[in-house]
Amino acid sequence: MNRLNRYLHSRNFTALMLVFAAVMTYMAFRCGHVDEITGSRGTVFPSPNRWLPQGVLSLVVSMALMALTAVSFISLNKVYNFMRAPSALTPSLYFVMLASLPLASGQFYGGTLMCVVLLGVTALMFSCYGDSSANRRVFLVFFILSLASLVQYAFMFYIPVVIPGLAQMRILNLRSVLAMVIGLLCPVWILYGFGVMDFEDIGWPHFTSTLAHLSLPDMITVFSAVGITMVLGFAAMCANLMKILSYNAKFRAYNGFLTLLLLSTMLFSIVDYVNLSVYFPILCLTSAYQMAHYFSIRKPRGGVWVILSILAVYLLLYSACYYL
Repeated sequence: MNRLNRYLHSRNFTALMLVFAAVMTYMAFRCGHVDEITGSRGTVFPSPNRWLPQGVLSLVVSMALMALTAVSFISLNKVYNFMRAPSALTPSLYFVMLASLPLASGQFYGGTLMCVVLLGVTALMFSCYGDSSANRRVFLVFFILSLASLVQYAFMFYIPVVIPGLAQMRILNLRSVLAMVIGLLCPVWILYGFGVMDFEDIGWPHFTSTLAHLSLPDMITVFSAVGITMVLGFAAMCANLMKILSYNAKFRAYNGFLTLLLLSTMLFSIVDYVNLSVYFPILCLTSAYQMAHYFSIRKPRGGVWVILSILAVYLLLYSACYYL
């Protein structure tokens, strides 16, 4: 049993789950179960779901970004060791959770891009901890979020989330606030200066809801996947709180920011449910981290069977797209 537990936390299992998720997604794609995300969600420019035509190229790019997300998360944990235990379970769970909804894993769109961008923002935030000279990185964080908001409005919701993150990283001061403001204004200023956009082009996007063209069974599957992911992530987060409080200030700050990302994503998914698909990948990643963190530090008796049961639940959700 211990050997199986070690395998579930290993990178070999992560590689297996990547292949498994790729096969699941490709099968759903070939069978026509990847519902296209239509409409534009950009405040100025077309959203990522319009950058590539629906087809094999979009599928391949989505798979590549899923793999990049896994590699980036493993590297981030290797550098900052915020999990405090050796485990690669987070990307393993993430692959299966995301692949359970072919809508989210089978095409390139704002959700898969958001996962990569927010991981980059998280890495920059972690690198700023206690560094009073980190104003350039603070500027870069808000520059990235402001620029991304021009092609997917959901990014702007994470700007208020990152601001308390500055306090968590102990760099919230007048200089960092000025760097934040300049970072937010700079993309629009540069694009306007080069004549790429006018201020009249900025507006709230008008689009069709992601769920509008889905059948009732598909909608039930989507809401079930989102609901189960929220419950599992929130439960694991609550179970981790007391352990996190025992960490030193730096690791409490790292985990506090990841917890803030999970809670805010859950809130955005509920409030902005018409754009639910864009939040699902980052919801999967942050929930997967909380679950992996719990299993790696607690090592509960029967934890192997719980992990396998979680994977089985998401496989059942995936099967629903064929049989409902």
